[in-house]
Amino acid sequence: MFTNLKYLVVIFIIFPFTCLSNGLFQDSQLQIEKNIKLKNTKDIKENFYNNLKTNKNYILNFWATWCIPCKKELPDLMKLQKENKEFKIIIISIDKKPIKEQLEYLKKYKVNKLTSYFDSEMALFKSFQLRGVPTTLLVKQKFVIAKKEGIFKYNTKSLNNIINFFN
Repeated sequence: MFTNLKYLVVIFIIFPFTCLSNGLFQDSQLQIEKNIKLKNTKDIKENFYNNLKTNKNYILNFWATWCIPCKKELPDLMKLQKENKEFKIIIISIDKKPIKEQLEYLKKYKVNKLTSYFDSEMALFKSFQLRGVPTTLLVKQKFVIAKKEGIFKYNTKSLNNIINFFN
């Protein structure tokens, strides 16, 4: 009886804090490795670091076709990109499916206008020591300044949080 009560107390203590932190980005100090290559939409490997401009702010989102929360957040990322030109959104798939199938998936859900890269070997994903998808990173001056694990919801609060990190 006491053991069950102990677990219940732990759940009630941890659960509210998990919910509170899930809504906003958290500080991060991750460096983007300079030698990681990702595939582009034409299935050609490119140096990811070299494709980022120093004077541009980026939102990187790791996703996969099998990830249900990813499917739910992709339209929010598309809307965020349409309404905010001061940063660029890049979606990075960790899926093992052929790129052509993934591009069809993006087209089906009307999010094929986002810049896409494919990390099937999970090289970039692992370099950041990420735990799962979806995960969204804010990149300024080629450094990851903030991270959000879990589903991203586009609203005034999340937009203000992003802008505060970039400023």
